[in-house]
Amino acid sequence: MKSILLFILLFCICQGISAQSLPKQVVLEDLKGDKVCLDSLLNGKEPVVFAFWATWCKPCQSELEALLDIREEWGGKVRIVAVSVDDARTVAKVKSLVKGNRWPYEVYLDTNKELYQALNLTSIPFSMVVIGGLVVYSHSGYTPGDEVLLIEYALKSLKKHTGK
Repeated sequence: MKSILLFILLFCICQGISAQSLPKQVVLEDLKGDKVCLDSLLNGKEPVVFAFWATWCKPCQSELEALLDIREEWGGKVRIVAVSVDDARTVAKVKSLVKGNRWPYEVYLDTNKELYQALNLTSIPFSMVVIGGLVVYSHSGYTPGDEVLLIEYALKSLKKHTGK
């Protein structure tokens, strides 16, 4: 009986975490210097994978490279939004790193870590799948193969949300 109650409690806690709503009024900056409200990034029906990263974080770059390697699986079905949390000292490296790696992602800067803090993040890499404005899956850290699970979860969420 205790194990059933523990399972139910853990399930409820996990559901509360995974169905987190995003702070839609947070403003990010694109690589051209234009301000973009988070709400405008969430206006579609497709799942959006947010990957928080920094130029100095090698596991973050590995995750973004790995997502590129499996582009055939997610291309056209899932949006990848790479959010750099580089600070004022390292943000100048973001644009050249993105261009040098030919990352096709939407890239935004969270230099003041407004979104990072609003989500109570404590480390990078951190990835989450958002659909309909809700976080339906999140993952901290990166181990090779995590990108496959991330995209599979995004595609399952798309199917569940749209029936496609």
